[in-house]
Amino acid sequence: MTVAEILNNVRDRGTEAVLEYTARFDGVKLTADQLVWNPLAEPARAVDPKLAEAIDYAMGRIHDFHQQTRPQNTVMKPEPGIRLEERFIPLSRVGVYVPNGSFPLVSTLLMTAVPALVAGVKDVVVAISPRREVRNSALWTHLLQRLGISQVLLAGGAQAIAALAYGLKDFRPVDLIAGPGNRYVAEAKQEVARRGVAGIDLLAGPSEVMVIADDMSLEDFVMADLLAQAEHDLDARAEFVTRNVAFAERIGARLKTIPGGLGPITVTVAPGAADLVRIANERAPEHLGLMGAEVESLADQIWAAGAIFIGPMAGQAFGDYVAGPSHVLPTGGTGRFQSGLSTRTFLKRVSVIQAGPETSSAAYRHAAVLANLEGLVRHEASMALREAHLKRSQER
Repeated sequence: MTVAEILNNVRDRGTEAVLEYTARFDGVKLTADQLVWNPLAEPARAVDPKLAEAIDYAMGRIHDFHQQTRPQNTVMKPEPGIRLEERFIPLSRVGVYVPNGSFPLVSTLLMTAVPALVAGVKDVVVAISPRREVRNSALWTHLLQRLGISQVLLAGGAQAIAALAYGLKDFRPVDLIAGPGNRYVAEAKQEVARRGVAGIDLLAGPSEVMVIADDMSLEDFVMADLLAQAEHDLDARAEFVTRNVAFAERIGARLKTIPGGLGPITVTVAPGAADLVRIANERAPEHLGLMGAEVESLADQIWAAGAIFIGPMAGQAFGDYVAGPSHVLPTGGTGRFQSGLSTRTFLKRVSVIQAGPETSSAAYRHAAVLANLEGLVRHEASMALREAHLKRSQER
């Protein structure tokens, strides 16, 4: 069964296909009326006060960062009669995909839904596999109620992406799908975007980190960040880069004592500072940690990372949960040309061009010359018409 076949089947058979795949892949049998859940219709559920406080703290930090960085409309009047505007319009309906594997990924929901809500999206829906009784979970109920989410699609994998993109009975399709997932989810997102059915945020592959440091006193911080990233799964990647050969040998020796079950961790020795910068920009890692004064001073020369963490106190896990910027970031070298998730992900930029009777005839004359150059005679005529109209109006 290929991802394309799953997408086509859900497109053609709707709810019936999603229920079949949910039973087959997730081992959960649902009825049609159980597939879409409204957490806001549930009574409030109590959670551990420490957990509720941590959720509220993270929500506040994420909200404040994205509120401050949300792009604003811009208006300019380059000359009399012309008014130009760059207008940011929120998408109407967005689907957030939340993986539901071994642990509840609360942070993923926060890091995707909060920026969408701050962007002004009125209708944010969530897709999450029904494994481990999501609907009866006090944690998920509490979190979804805090976010004001009224529609939760209890499905995961490629079938969830298909349902978000094509819609189901009483479940409208979304404009854009955001959130990370396994390779099947990533392929499904890529395919619905290729088909032009729904937009996507980015293609996030296995998680990765690069830590650069030369100061051996930072050894414990370096190890902590390498191991933290490698624990995501066996496909996660971590790399330590240093100019200090002794430091490289020390980290390599410690890594040999670490039990299995982690993604690969490699050590690279670079000759000089320029090589540190070159390696970082070539790899374009999802997370880039810079530790130590000399290394931290290189931050302004690095442009290709998904997110840069400066100083030993700025560990990647800090960014994963409470720093503020979204942890949904480009991976696999795509940070060379792609940005991480933000309010811009959920905003459509529209240009507005307004011209009035005070507009200079030179603007139309120049446009007509360029249209003539390109052989577009009707373009040229439309500009000549306006130039002549303007001249007649000014002669009256």
